[in-house]
Amino acid sequence: MKRILLTNLEFGTSFGVDRAICDLIIAGRLSAVGCVVTGPLWEKEFYQLRDVVAWAEQDTKVGVTLTLRRGYAPLTPLGASAFGQSYPSMSWYYLRAPFNLLPDEVLEAEIAAQIELFQQIYLRAPAFVAVEGDLIRFAAVAQRVVNVVSLMRAPRPAIVGPSGEYHSGSSLEKAAAKAGLQTIYAGPTLPEGGDETDLREFFWHGLDVPHESSMVFCQPGYPEKEPSIKPLKEQNARERQLRFLNSEEFPYLLSEKDIFLF
Repeated sequence: MKRILLTNLEFGTSFGVDRAICDLIIAGRLSAVGCVVTGPLWEKEFYQLRDVVAWAEQDTKVGVTLTLRRGYAPLTPLGASAFGQSYPSMSWYYLRAPFNLLPDEVLEAEIAAQIELFQQIYLRAPAFVAVEGDLIRFAAVAQRVVNVVSLMRAPRPAIVGPSGEYHSGSSLEKAAAKAGLQTIYAGPTLPEGGDETDLREFFWHGLDVPHESSMVFCQPGYPEKEPSIKPLKEQNARERQLRFLNSEEFPYLLSEKDIFLF
């Protein structure tokens, strides 16, 4: 039997996404949730997630999704001084990270602030730390995360590796192991295009996860009250994923393929 962690990393970003996450946890269809503490709804919605996780029969992992890209505001004076009102664009990281030209002290301060905000609001340590946008594929970013997490009190969270690339003996695994930290393999993401047939095929033929307890990512969501909040194509894809994951077929499909969610 293959064990996977079906995961969403977007709690706190919109009402439709937050509602979908809570409903899937209640239904026993979601293994892990990453919280965006810099998102617009985190401090308004966290209590719903905490209550739902407490009520659910399974042990749903709740962690932090670190956001360090444009569209999210820095939390520290040091970050605001370096970046202004918003973190840099993804291209800014792509140009600088390979050459170790990132402001290490600033990034560590922002990472620590986001983790601390999660703990202050959620009143417990995160089960894992992931980096939105897959920036952790850059060794310079990964080392900043390792440095911050290694200074936390036990129990310290696991670190989620880069999507589809993390392997035994990687630089992240070595750095984390040296600091006494666990790592989690980041597997594939449910297809956003197509229809329910494509989602069915993903679990039946396309899910190849070489590591036990790998994270498989999904982006389900209900329609938003404000249609302009997300593009229509993205909303439709989220609704399809939600219908499929909530369907009676989904658990039978997992059983047929010997896949266990928790």
